[in-house]
Amino acid sequence: MKKKDKVKPRTQIFGSSLKERTFNYYIRETEEDTKSFNESLFNKTNLDNVDFYLFQSINNEEKMRDMLFGLAYFYDTNFTGNRDFIHIPNISTITDNAVQYPVIIATKKDELGNDAIIGATTVKMENNSSISDNPYFPTKNENVLSITGVLSSCDATFRDGSRVRGVGKQLFKSAIKGAYKINKNENIRLICEIDCRNKNSMNSVCKAVRELNDEAINVQLGIVGYYEVLDKKNKMVEAPTFVLEIDLSGEKDINHQEKVFDFNGCGIAYNELNEELLEVIRNNTKEYRRFINSKEGNIVVYHRIKAIDALKVTLKTGDTVEGNERVPVLQSINVEYA
Repeated sequence: MKKKDKVKPRTQIFGSSLKERTFNYYIRETEEDTKSFNESLFNKTNLDNVDFYLFQSINNEEKMRDMLFGLAYFYDTNFTGNRDFIHIPNISTITDNAVQYPVIIATKKDELGNDAIIGATTVKMENNSSISDNPYFPTKNENVLSITGVLSSCDATFRDGSRVRGVGKQLFKSAIKGAYKINKNENIRLICEIDCRNKNSMNSVCKAVRELNDEAINVQLGIVGYYEVLDKKNKMVEAPTFVLEIDLSGEKDINHQEKVFDFNGCGIAYNELNEELLEVIRNNTKEYRRFINSKEGNIVVYHRIKAIDALKVTLKTGDTVEGNERVPVLQSINVEYA
């Protein structure tokens, strides 16, 4: 099964009161981030402003409907890289997420004055009653937030023709800052999953954490585990995926030594790319515990490891990301925003 086809497990959602408070935190956080992001644009005009807000804060039903289709189109057309790097949600998944989880959107006015989506992410929430409920990050009776589907536009530009940069990093910052404030009153954990070769996503979340540290927000970013997915023949069906935890207290024990994951040459000799990627990870990590669960006909093996400081990690991917590009499915959707 391809990662793009994998449906994440339905887990127990936060208690209703905590869920409501989480939405409210993110509404306030995105309002603050819109101001700070645009102040960094210096002499850009108001037409060049980038707005960050929660999808659920839209108070116009027609615009909400159009944004749902706009999000489906945005995800489909703005990622044509390695298909293992991101799960591309369809309209059904996007609608389901919008009902259950905070969905952060970045928009900018286009030449017609419409709100064009240039970035998005969903912050999923879970509190599992069993360690096997979520085999990709096994926890029990803990409030866990997951930053998922972070994507920014590949061709968004300002009026002067320069590219809009830093949207993905800002989405990570928004998700982290909201969780940081929630954690002051509620005990939560915050994670994200990144394919072991996805340097762009790794760089974005690392930049976000560095900037937050510069702003006196003391958080750490650690690779705390990784998982592999096996079919019935015990063969890996996708590349290993790192699980990163943003330590919201900044006090957890993390290995701060420099670490290099060198994947150059993997898959060349024996054409067993995923297995060779896994071997590199095994040789560079210390495993504490292994969890084995079944999910949708596959076996998911989660490896909990001695946490590694992601800010000190270098990924050398070589050509291991090549040859698995996805092709957009949606050719055109005409969307007019109210």
